[in-house]
Amino acid sequence: MTTYWLMLLVPMLAGLSPWKAKGALPRVQWFLYGLFLIVIIGLRHEVGGDWSNYIENYSWLQSVAFSDLITTKSITDDIGFVIVYWFSLKFLNGIYAANLICASIFIAGLIRVCKKMPIPWLALVLAIPYLVIVVAMGYTRQAAAIGFIMWGLVDLMKGESLKFYVMIFLGLLFHKTALFMLPVGFLYGNTIRNLKDFLLFMLFFGMAFFALLADRISHLVHYYVTDTGGMESSGAIIRVMMNVVSASVFLYFRKASSEKYSDTRLWTIFSVVSLVMLPLAFIISTTIDRMALYFIPMQLVIFSRTPLFIINSYNRTLFILSILFLYCAALFVWLNFGNFSSHWQPYQNLLLK
Repeated sequence: MTTYWLMLLVPMLAGLSPWKAKGALPRVQWFLYGLFLIVIIGLRHEVGGDWSNYIENYSWLQSVAFSDLITTKSITDDIGFVIVYWFSLKFLNGIYAANLICASIFIAGLIRVCKKMPIPWLALVLAIPYLVIVVAMGYTRQAAAIGFIMWGLVDLMKGESLKFYVMIFLGLLFHKTALFMLPVGFLYGNTIRNLKDFLLFMLFFGMAFFALLADRISHLVHYYVTDTGGMESSGAIIRVMMNVVSASVFLYFRKASSEKYSDTRLWTIFSVVSLVMLPLAFIISTTIDRMALYFIPMQLVIFSRTPLFIINSYNRTLFILSILFLYCAALFVWLNFGNFSSHWQPYQNLLLK
């Protein structure tokens, strides 16, 4: 557990320290800590719930030529990750290099989001317990997709929708669920004036979704909807609730946010969708759990901005300490009582084998 607590406490103590680096030093600090996270995530050994699944499910790549990768099967198996894994198996060290590449994509997106926040270290700390430790170290393909989405969110916050759509496309190459973020970009960049516009958009989105996932729809329906007993995410409600809490905080300070930031509409969309996800999490927990992963970055943005809206310094400090306590408690509970946290313990790294 020591490694996981160090991942959380190092940026927390650096942020709470009265001494602040100036000049070029902060950039060096971000680079070094980012590199530290990439090594911890990318070179992990037998850590994460899907470790053996990745090795078994992609063992077929060892006997495949690169020219044969561009097939119907490989495209539906997330061609971006397939190429990365194939290259890693043929020329590098297999799963470790693939994990390292995916970790680099994820951390690049995460740090870009955090550095754009008014309290960067707070955003980073809040990402560690679940987004970094659980998602990045457990869901390799989707973590890479989330990394692309986080990179694109910074562009979307600046009103550069095209760059966001490019990131969605790159994310799709690693995990098809990145398509769920397409409506967010559309709703943020366009004003739907009537029901007809909304229905036309949903029709287009539905056709694109089924076109990309046609051969996997039955699999998704069976395991994520019909067979809920076999694929239920026990922690889905808690994780969705974390998004709901941040959504509630945002909606409370929405007016103050609109006066300071131009992207209030974006986080309103995130907040409303998160509230809708809560009741659905009781019905199709696994589906909602995977969708909610893309909404976790809202926690980093909202909780790191909210202190700016609290005028009283005592209340502002109390808010920050309360949020830190909440996320520390979340990590403690997951490490000690999580149903699948044993797959993360003890932490092992290729460099220490």
